[in-house]
Amino acid sequence: MTVTLTSSWTRRAASHARARGLDASALLAELGIPADVLEDPHGRVLFERHAAFIHRVAERLDDPGVGFDLGAEATAADFGIVALLAESCATLRDALTTIRRYNALANEASWMDFWTEGDRAFVRDAHWRDGRPMPALIAEATMAYYLTMIHLTSDTPRPVSEVWFAHERHRGWTPAREARFGTTLRFAMPANGLVLPVAQLDVPFLSARPALSPHLARLAQHLEADLAAVDDPVTRVSAHLRHTLARDGPLPLHRTARALGTTSRTLQRELEARGRSYRELLEEVRRDVATTLLTESTLKLEAVAERAGYADARSFRRACLRWFGVTPGEYRRQHRDAKTT
Repeated sequence: MTVTLTSSWTRRAASHARARGLDASALLAELGIPADVLEDPHGRVLFERHAAFIHRVAERLDDPGVGFDLGAEATAADFGIVALLAESCATLRDALTTIRRYNALANEASWMDFWTEGDRAFVRDAHWRDGRPMPALIAEATMAYYLTMIHLTSDTPRPVSEVWFAHERHRGWTPAREARFGTTLRFAMPANGLVLPVAQLDVPFLSARPALSPHLARLAQHLEADLAAVDDPVTRVSAHLRHTLARDGPLPLHRTARALGTTSRTLQRELEARGRSYRELLEEVRRDVATTLLTESTLKLEAVAERAGYADARSFRRACLRWFGVTPGEYRRQHRDAKTT
């Protein structure tokens, strides 16, 4: 499926590359990204080309932490109409609701959500629409941008309690970068996202523009109509299951249907029309989560089992034998041996 994001985000990446001495124009041309599209306020860039551009920049600079710099340097204008609209909202709760509503205008490839648990609020972003976490560079740029914007729009000393990354810590995390985040960083987590006090959701924004918001919302609705529809029940169900798996375990159909605003019968019928079943999607999500954690993290097998929605190691072992034909420990060893040969 072809998906795009606002070209202003790619323009920010190109500006950063030039500032560090790279020939951004040559890199853009290599990847088939027209320079004039970056100057179009409503321009769009294929997401895969944007991601490839950022990775090329990181490779040429030999700096895997460049994603953080991109997000920390960004302004609302760099993320298009969605960020401008969110920034004009009255509170962070309103802003997050707006981002969730119009997220495709910023990035069709990503899936954003937020929710509360007790006295904590969770914001999740930088995940593919099927729920898989995006690459580290994209995740770090996204989280740094969120953190920067929340700090700019609030006078709370520490508005964000934690920043989560689904990937492992890497050498790009210098002390200076960690200090600029100004909060607790956690790696190899279930999702890319932020954790903050629930009370922070309703702190008034310093940048609130109540008179401007309706005009920006009308423009967003107009632009949204020009985007191709990328939503479908398979991606919605897969994303929701992946999103809730570590927290709630494997959800039954009726709970997922209710969370997605539909009925069990309707959701089942929509999936069947696409040749899929709820049970099949749940199995795929659990397998994909297990595969990612076994091959890309150093979590203990018990923790992997828990995040894949298994109550005990024995059940997880049986599942791995069914999926891979080997135990989870053997699957991890095989993958690591293959990477070193």
